[in-house]
Amino acid sequence: MKFCKEITMQHTALAPDQAMAAHPLEYSDPELRVYADEQAQDILDTVIWYMPLVLPCMAAILIFMLAFIAVFMA
Repeated sequence: MKFCKEITMQHTALAPDQAMAAHPLEYSDPELRVYADEQAQDILDTVIWYMPLVLPCMAAILIFMLAFIAVFMA
């Protein structure tokens, strides 16, 4: 006697490499492409200006956290 049902899984989503390949290289609306490119450029420009300040601060915090863990564990 068989007590277990056979389960078949159906995948509805594409694999990541296939999903990226299926991504359109051209937009149907040219204004949407311009808007999307502008938004991407604006976000990148705003983040880049903060990086020289954020990276050293986060590194210092990480060093102090690691030192605290070392002292606490000793």
